[in-house]
Amino acid sequence: MSLEKKQSIHKDLNKSTIRTNGDAGKASKAVCRVCNRMFRDPKLLPCLHTFCADCVRQLEPFAVRVNGDRLTPEDETGRRDSATVLCPECDSEVDLPLSGIDGLTTDHLALDEVFAETLLLEKSVLCDLCSDGDAEKRCEVCCVNLCDFCSQAHRRQNRTSSHSIQSLQELKSQGRLTRPVLCSLHPGQELRLFCEPCDLTVCLECAATFHRDHHCSPAHEVISHHGDRIRDVVVRSLRPRLTHLEETLRRVDISQEALQVRTDTLAGEIRAFARSYASAVEAHCRSLLRSLEDLRLQRRNQLHLQKAQLQQSLSDVRGGVDFAERLLTCGSDAEILSAKGVTMRRLMNLAESGFDPHPLMVVQDNASSICFLPQGSAGEVEGFPVVGVLHAKAVDPSKCIIQGEGESRVLG
Repeated sequence: MSLEKKQSIHKDLNKSTIRTNGDAGKASKAVCRVCNRMFRDPKLLPCLHTFCADCVRQLEPFAVRVNGDRLTPEDETGRRDSATVLCPECDSEVDLPLSGIDGLTTDHLALDEVFAETLLLEKSVLCDLCSDGDAEKRCEVCCVNLCDFCSQAHRRQNRTSSHSIQSLQELKSQGRLTRPVLCSLHPGQELRLFCEPCDLTVCLECAATFHRDHHCSPAHEVISHHGDRIRDVVVRSLRPRLTHLEETLRRVDISQEALQVRTDTLAGEIRAFARSYASAVEAHCRSLLRSLEDLRLQRRNQLHLQKAQLQQSLSDVRGGVDFAERLLTCGSDAEILSAKGVTMRRLMNLAESGFDPHPLMVVQDNASSICFLPQGSAGEVEGFPVVGVLHAKAVDPSKCIIQGEGESRVLG
């Protein structure tokens, strides 16, 4: 198939996906969140978010490393060893490898999603060999779509006679495509081995050449060990973290609602008191409401900041857990091992660091520290003595008492 025809078909598929699925197309696992098109050479960032390689190349460096020292782009004065960019999805600072964008892990799960999505489109898929007929078969070893004529020729050749060929219609009905992960150095060779010293999936030819002195094991023999390591981090550390973050976020939401209810109630009391006075009292009423609004904004901003931190931490952990679970559930042995390194680094980073307050440590504030004293002397307004003052007590965390099932202790 000519390069121009491939690009034209790929462009039509992207337009069809976005036009057919609308907003759902943007959320598809086969669509890049930067260009809103189907993935092309998807690369997995250390934060476990995937983008097209070209989209990552277009990101402005947040910082660079020159001879191992981290500098801002404006301070760059020497040779750039590597760069740090901001993830378009979560705004995390991620370091690019020394080898550049091509050194990032390829997201084979995203490639699976792209092919599965193209099969679900109504538009027919052309044969990858002759470019003339509509493809009805697919060779799972060569990863090419074949028309009936090319499929028969593929079976007759000695080199490809043993390849597994499936009907595209059957692949559509499966819902998810399982495809082999091929070696980038030896086209047609599947990554079936795992080199322990290099922590890398390799093909038979790689094992016989570049890794001949290394211990290489069949992927199916080591997947249990490495898959269990990923699963252990998720189950022991990150799943409980998700629960804690969700509970803490719920408490913050309750506090926000209570704050609004409390301020609305106080505003009603203030208005009822102020109606019995003349213009001076009305002026005093407006002054009290402004003070109350200032207090509400101050408390609300504090809660918003806490909520934003919790939401970001929850998003980071959920993203890591979702990707790890999808990798373990949907990925083949080679796919899991290919993404194992970046996945474990991200999961361990999430498990060992990050904003993770215990739900009981977030005091549920019902805004009772804000109160209105109707008999308190407020001096004079426009020459008239007025009463009614707004009082806000500062909360000292060191003197707060945590109460809950099995908990009753003073902080500090």
